[in-house]
Amino acid sequence: MTMVWETWWDPFDEMRRIRREMDRMFNNFLARPMYREESKLKGWREPLTDFKETDNDLVLTIELPGIDKNDIQLNATEDFLEIKAETKNLIEEKEEGMFRRERNYKGFYRSFSLPCKIIPEKIDAVHENGVLKLKLPKVTPKKKEKAVSVKVK
Repeated sequence: MTMVWETWWDPFDEMRRIRREMDRMFNNFLARPMYREESKLKGWREPLTDFKETDNDLVLTIELPGIDKNDIQLNATEDFLEIKAETKNLIEEKEEGMFRRERNYKGFYRSFSLPCKIIPEKIDAVHENGVLKLKLPKVTPKKKEKAVSVKVK
């Protein structure tokens, strides 16, 4: 007795399977922790930033147009810097037979993993004309000199 095995291959089934696998793969990729913070701050803008390293400091120049110095939050650790700035304005006008209410919102957010360790307590921050200048002093490694005695055999 001979068995005949017939299988029908449907290319559209295969395409749907590949699509499901790709969707699953990209959903896992977007759920990584580095993307979660970005999704929480949806609608925030990333400020333009210049980053310079000197022998003793890291120097950042960050453009925050329209932001007052009191609306800027800086959080720093030895190897991480976070900048958050937001302004909320409410405009209300009342006249006879008319009422107008508008809201204006500006927000900036940026975080950095720093290339070297810094001293957070000694950060110098200056805000002038919508530009924030940060000077982050680097941790200088302490050189420990030790006298080495030479033994004679």
